[in-house]
This record gives sequence, C-alpha cells and structure tokens, in this order.
Amino acid sequence: MNFCKAISTALLLIATGATFAQNQILTVTSPDKRIALTISAADKKLSYTVKADNFPIINKSPLGLVADGTDLGNNTRITGQPQRSSVNESYAVIGNHTKAINRANEAYIPYTAAGKPMALFVRVYNDGVAVRYTIAPGIKHIDAERTTWTLPNNVKKIAWADFHQSYEGLNYVTPLAEVPEGKVVMPPLTFQSGKYYVSLTEADCESFADMALTRSGNAFTVAYPFAAKGWNVIQPSKSIYLNGTYKGKLVSPWRTTLIARSLTELVNSDLITNLCPPPAKGSDFSWVKPGRSLWQWWSVGAPKFEDQKNWYDAAAKLTWEYYLVDDGWRNWKQEGKDQWQLLKEVIDYGNTVGVKSLVWVDSKEFRKAPERRAYLQKVKEAGAVGIKIDFIPDADADIMQWYAETQQDCAQLKLLLNFHGSVKTTGLNRTYPNDITREAIRGNEYHMTKYKRVMPPQHDITVPFTRYLSGPADFTSVILDPKELATAKFTWPHEFAQAIVYTSPIIHFADKYQLYLENPMVDLFKQVPTTWDETRVLSCSSMGDVVAFARRKGTSWWIGVMNGADEREVKIPLNFLSAPTKATLVYDGETNTSVDKREQTVSPKDVLTIKLRSSGGFVAKL
Repeated sequence: MNFCKAISTALLLIATGATFAQNQILTVTSPDKRIALTISAADKKLSYTVKADNFPIINKSPLGLVADGTDLGNNTRITGQPQRSSVNESYAVIGNHTKAINRANEAYIPYTAAGKPMALFVRVYNDGVAVRYTIAPGIKHIDAERTTWTLPNNVKKIAWADFHQSYEGLNYVTPLAEVPEGKVVMPPLTFQSGKYYVSLTEADCESFADMALTRSGNAFTVAYPFAAKGWNVIQPSKSIYLNGTYKGKLVSPWRTTLIARSLTELVNSDLITNLCPPPAKGSDFSWVKPGRSLWQWWSVGAPKFEDQKNWYDAAAKLTWEYYLVDDGWRNWKQEGKDQWQLLKEVIDYGNTVGVKSLVWVDSKEFRKAPERRAYLQKVKEAGAVGIKIDFIPDADADIMQWYAETQQDCAQLKLLLNFHGSVKTTGLNRTYPNDITREAIRGNEYHMTKYKRVMPPQHDITVPFTRYLSGPADFTSVILDPKELATAKFTWPHEFAQAIVYTSPIIHFADKYQLYLENPMVDLFKQVPTTWDETRVLSCSSMGDVVAFARRKGTSWWIGVMNGADEREVKIPLNFLSAPTKATLVYDGETNTSVDKREQTVSPKDVLTIKLRSSGGFVAKL
C-alpha cells in the first residue's frame, strides 16, 4: 500500500513538473489566500505580477540583476519546482505596537540566466510580497538591477520624496504624472489605488548599495545613486552577523511591496522587519530603553561645558530620560583636562540627577574596525549609554557593511545607536534593537531661521506614509520658539503632535528647555510616551491633506493631529475608548503660539469637532 502511494506521488510530481517546465509560470499566495505573487519566465524574460483579491496591484514587471556586463533577467528559464516553506513566528517590537506577527509563505525558485545558475527567494504575506536574488558563484561585479514595479492605471495619488544623499529631501503627495521622470526619488514610495494603499521599498540591505527608484511612465525601477558604476561583490565575512547571506546563500536585499486596505494597516505593517534576521542567538537587548531626550544644538548651537548642568537639571524636571551632548564637546578644554575628562564630568553629573547621556560623533573618527571599536569603548568608559553618529558617507555596498559592523559593535558594548546624516533603515532594527532611531529624514533641522530654512506643511503630513514606513526616524520634533515658527505659522498643537504621530523610540526634542518647562502643555510633555501598545490612523486622515493618529499606552489614549496648508474642520469619533474618561484636549489658540486647553470628561459615544488652522494641529490625552 505504501509502495503504491509512493509511485502515485512520484507520477504526480513528474506530471506537475512537466506542466510547470512547459508553462514557466508559478504562483505563490499569502496564508489567507488574498494576495498572489506570480513569477514568470514564459517569454525567456523573468517577470512578476501581484494581485490582491484578484485586483491588480503590480502589473507585469521585469526582474533581474545586471552583473559582469550581462543582463540576468533575459534569456531565463526556471529550472525546477520551487522549494516551498512557511514562516510562522512572533517577536517583540518597540514602536507602533508591542508584538509583530511574522507569517508568510516562501518559495525558493531556481532559474538560469545567460547560463548562470540563479535563484529567487520570494515571500508572500497577508500584507505584501517580497523578492530577492541569489548571487551565483563566480559573479564578481553588480552593475545594475532591472527590478521594476509597474503600477496600475488607476493610481489616485502617490507620496514620494526628492533625491537626497541622506534622505533629507522634501516629501510630496501628487498625481503619478507629477513624479519626475528619469530622476531619482527616494523610497518608501506609497500610492493609493482602489481600496488599497501600496508602499514600495527594500528590506534587509546588508551588502548591497542603498536602493532608490526612477520613474518611466507607470513604472518605477531600482536605481543605485550611491553606486552608479556598480560595485564588486562583497564576500561574506564570518566575523559579521549581517554579512549579506540568507539560508547560506549570498543574496540581494528584499524588494518589497506592502499592501494595506487602510492607513491603519499601512502604518502598522511589520513587513520590513519581518523580512530581517532575528538577533543572533544568545543576544540580550533588555537594556535597550526608549525615552525622551533634551538636545541643545538646534536651539542654541554647540554645547557649552559650563551650561551642561542646566540642561541635565531641566531634563530631570521634565522627567525625561536622556540628554544628548551634541557636536562641540570635542572642543572642550580646561587646564589639565581634555575633552574626554570633561565629557565624563558632565555625564557623571547627569547620572546624579537621573538623566542618562547620549554623545555625538563624526563618523570619520572610526571608518575602520580597530579605530571604531576603540572610540566606542572610550564613549562607553565616559559613562554614556548611547551614541549619535553623523556625517556618514554615501551608502555604497562597503558603507552598508560599515553600518552592519557598527550596529554589531554598539550592541556588544551595550550602546544605543542613532545614525544621522544616514540612509533609511531597512528593518535591521529588528536584528539590532539598539539601533533605536535614525535620521534619514528632512526633520526640523530644515526649519531654522538662522539658515533661512522653512518647511512646507505638506511635508509634515506626508512622512508618516513614506519614510516612517521603513522604520523609526529622528525628526527632532516639537519646535515652540515663536521666532522659529513665524515663517510657516506652525501651531504649538501641530508641533506637539509630531511627538505622537512620528515613531521614534527616543524622541530628541528640538527646542530650548525653558520653552517646555514654561509652556501650558508642560504637564503633557512630562507624560508623553515614545512607544505604543496600539496605533490607529483616524478616519479624517488623508495623505497630503491632514494626518490624525490615536495611540494607546497602557490604559491611556493619546491623539495627535497635524494639518496641512488649508484650514479645515475634522471630526474624531472616540469609539476606540472603552468607557467614559477624563480628557485633556489641546486645540489651536488665537495665535499659532498659544493654545486652547480644556479639561473635560468624554465617552465612547462622543465625536470631537476640531477646527484646524493652516499648519495647525490638535493634541489630546484621554
């Protein structure tokens, strides 16, 4: 009987294999069967399509690398049945919620291209798909990439960002036709089509150059602006955990398509971190603690040694956990003492008032491993718990390995890590949770009168649906100085809402400490969390117009609303509450630097009606 079953199974596999070899098409579906990724080599060109509920998300689009002068997406043939597997796990996260569910169907698909043995790894989730390439033995140089996303014809609007070396370009929401053709734009890029929100980016970039995109018609294709001539393949190092391999094979990063049926699903997706490796076995990141940080550079410039106690004292009064000693400390000198001794003195003082220290450094101090480890060790010995690394070179493949090495060194030394002047995260904060936030965003450094910089309001309300989809970002939120807010007339509630809407497990508040301590919202500044148990995007939100988040921490709900350039009225049902509760409600005041603050009881049946000024906002704690 068993022998007959074995023969039947073998015959079935042979028949299926023959049909598959003839058609050169295969489909992988999500665990809930709603999303389908189809891979094809039927015309000897590797391509794919994506559908959700049979609705076209990505039309037929090319796949393939160009390596050693050969297009490895042409003259292709799938050479065997896919090796199918599944992913089913959960893990703790800090940010929008507390636990990520990682459930997907995966397939390993062997193919040949120009005679080279290649393969695709694909994963299909209930909220998206991802594709990555294996790098065949003998390939020496990556020239380019053909991976493309061909959008459907009914795109309503699209959110995208200008090219910038460290992702500090402006973000926009426009019709598809207004995205510049032939020019580099920076992902994540998010579009609305039918009832879906779809976002395109990459995950688990370890030893490839950073990925950007260029548009041609409805199609966006991978570009490497920081490695225009390509790069020599980096062979895996056993000393680096993130060494560019997956299941023992040298691979490209994942090319990702996030698919959501609502803005709440979009911002809560864990697709990008799900595609990254877990921490190395035996790792302990229980020491990684989120919190709020004072920071003096934006408001007063370089830190003065004799002024540091005032900043630590202010952080303690605000009950904030951190203070960042920014650029300028390396110039401190006193008779008989160098900058390191003085740095230790101020850090020691911070510890006496219960405030931990983060320290700024220029990346040129440690581009190579021995110097990096020695410098980080000195920071650790000075008593700091974290480091902010700035002015990082263009993200070619070598620099992406430098990021991985730095993450590893900081983890081993138990140092929190904040990359500034950097590229976007690609989910590797899952692997190294000490990589707790990073810049790679046009934040409040681009709203400063001394540099004649003014931020347009649309940028603020777009980034939750672009850059923040790839991971936490250090926007350096909450400007309160009336002089700095005079240009665009951002309101105080709008600014405070940044701390609620923008995900950053450590928030570096931009302004002078006096402006927080003397503000009518000081009680809320002392309480606002930086990580959340639950996140909802409220129904009044619209990409490019207004953004409103409700976030829960424990039994408290916080609401943050930021408006764009046009005055509007929005309604917020409080049906996410479970019972009547006391509430602090902060509306725009008569001027942009005043507030209308109210205390009242609200219930799940209530609907708040909020009139928003141009560049206005609203904040509530319930």
